[in-house]
Amino acid sequence: MLGMVLYLLARSLHDNDVLDGLDKVFSVIGGMSGLLGLALAVQAVRSAGGPAGTPNGHADLSGLGGLAAAVEQVWRPELGRRRLANPHPLPVAWTTIGPPIADHWSNIRSDGEPTPLNLDGCLDLHHPDALHQVLTDKRLRGRVVILGEPGAGKTSLLLREALRLLQTRNPEDRVPVLLRLPTWNPDEQTLEQWIISQLTTEYGYRRPITTNQLLPMLDGLDEMPAPRRARAVHAISNTFDPDQPLILTSRTTEYLDTLTRLPRTTMAAATVLEIATIPADVACAYLQRTTNRPDDWEAAFRRDATHQGGRLATALNAPLWIDLARITHTDPDQPDNQPGKLLDLPDTETVHAHLLDRLIPAAYPDPPEPDPTGRTWHRADADRYLRNIAHHMHQRNTHDLAWWELAHTLPRHIRLAFGPAFGLTFGLAIGHAFGLTFGLAFGLRLGLLFGLAFGLLFVVAFVVEGGLTYGLAFGHVTPSRRQIRWRRSDRSFIRRNGSGLLGGLVVGLVGGLVVGLSDGRVAAALAVGLIALLVLEVSTSFRSGDAEVTASDPLALLRNDRRRALANALAFGLMCGLAFGLTFGIALGLTLGLALGVTLGLTVGLAVGLLTTSWGALQYARLWWCIRNDLPWPLMAFLADAHRRGVLRQAGGVYQFRHGLLRDRLT
Repeated sequence: MLGMVLYLLARSLHDNDVLDGLDKVFSVIGGMSGLLGLALAVQAVRSAGGPAGTPNGHADLSGLGGLAAAVEQVWRPELGRRRLANPHPLPVAWTTIGPPIADHWSNIRSDGEPTPLNLDGCLDLHHPDALHQVLTDKRLRGRVVILGEPGAGKTSLLLREALRLLQTRNPEDRVPVLLRLPTWNPDEQTLEQWIISQLTTEYGYRRPITTNQLLPMLDGLDEMPAPRRARAVHAISNTFDPDQPLILTSRTTEYLDTLTRLPRTTMAAATVLEIATIPADVACAYLQRTTNRPDDWEAAFRRDATHQGGRLATALNAPLWIDLARITHTDPDQPDNQPGKLLDLPDTETVHAHLLDRLIPAAYPDPPEPDPTGRTWHRADADRYLRNIAHHMHQRNTHDLAWWELAHTLPRHIRLAFGPAFGLTFGLAIGHAFGLTFGLAFGLRLGLLFGLAFGLLFVVAFVVEGGLTYGLAFGHVTPSRRQIRWRRSDRSFIRRNGSGLLGGLVVGLVGGLVVGLSDGRVAAALAVGLIALLVLEVSTSFRSGDAEVTASDPLALLRNDRRRALANALAFGLMCGLAFGLTFGIALGLTLGLALGVTLGLTVGLAVGLLTTSWGALQYARLWWCIRNDLPWPLMAFLADAHRRGVLRQAGGVYQFRHGLLRDRLT
């Protein structure tokens, strides 16, 4: 259509020389349009296949070690960043809960005996294997539910146990995998489908595997919407064999509420443990050992026991609150964080709110301290950024801070404007390229006229197309976790790109025949077809990657997505540059044709790179944030620093606030 419009425009100018040139150009454009359409269709069919696996779909047992290494690679650094063992882990104790919250003991016990078992224990320096002994107790069938109040340390306990199991794991043992239940929608995926997909999403593991080779550690049932929780408990209870070991964590109240939605039902064959509160003497000893003011804490707890009936001890009876007290009341030179001031607060809820409010001032001192990269974040700015992020997460009802979803912080009309804005830029760039090339070929005035016409047509096309398609899909692209490895592949060039060579021959021949009907340049079109399909094949390798274990933290995901955007831009830019360069070279001469082709190729490549990656959407969203001063331009640097300071924690490829209660407090 574009060629017809320009052809009629040239005809209206009554310039025979121009018509002769445009006849060649538009005949070749028509052939190339069909050729590239066929090329893209072939590529789409080729890429529609499923992921490669082992023959016959059998599980690759030798790959379990790779999965274990991936799980440890994700969570081992987080153990240190969360300071869960600094200087020693805070003791965590639990009590045993029997029926009706738990199943009948005859179903829980592997020998079928109805006699109750006392599984109470404490995980501390003197009993480092206490939870492991429960999980491996031969009298039990292997299912364990861990309950606790907010801040009781359920996730930390699960993390510590997962790393301990990995450290002592034998090659034939099940692989413990820590999975976050809020990412599962039982209405869309079965439990087994979700677990396998999470191995790819969270750990970058793509080899075939069965769930009976895993020890699922399912964290955060309470963070799921209430209707989903009931379906999740029912699915977990009935999907696996009762002897399949697994661990489930939840807040106590939410778990009990879920059981009321499932009358006469509980987690089949599961031992139920509830994390106990931490005694005052243990909390006091820990704070004395981990802060620079042991006398102040001893005096505060003594006064609390003597004059206030243990109100402070009740407030500091869980790991979250003890840890916040350690962070916010460490420096003896700060007059506003004396432990004794906590005794002036009227009740437990006020103490908790005070500790949450003190976290950001404690993490961002005034005057500001530079981060390891030399950047400084002022307290007021950091507080505003974190509150905006918390508000966004609260609106989306999620505890996961995924950088590729931050584009949803933009108002809907701003997101819809992305397509037209990009179309305007893209159309003007193409119009400039055509105007320059036609200006050199037919004169500046006429060339600029044609360039303007091209540009306006492209602007209209991309504004409509972008506004209706990409504008609506803005922010819904997720980053690929498969890394691009700039290294030599084990497969030969022919094996990796043979289908591209064969497709290029076929499509190039078809396109050459089409072009040859009007111009006779079958050989040139054949070469263009080979180039187009071969570059598409290579770019597919760029997009898919060749790594088994892939990017699994937010910064690595961003770098990988940016690398993929540049790789796509380079691959498609090269393809379009050579294809259009040779095509227009037929009509305009090789030099002018290549000039036009390279300019168009780079423009198309940049468009593909931005439109097909989350990194591209992030760049657009950052402009809006900076205009409004909602978030900083170096967003990832700020999030990484907040993680280092202990305000955020990392869960695979996403960040989370130190606790969900902090997110709620900031909103």
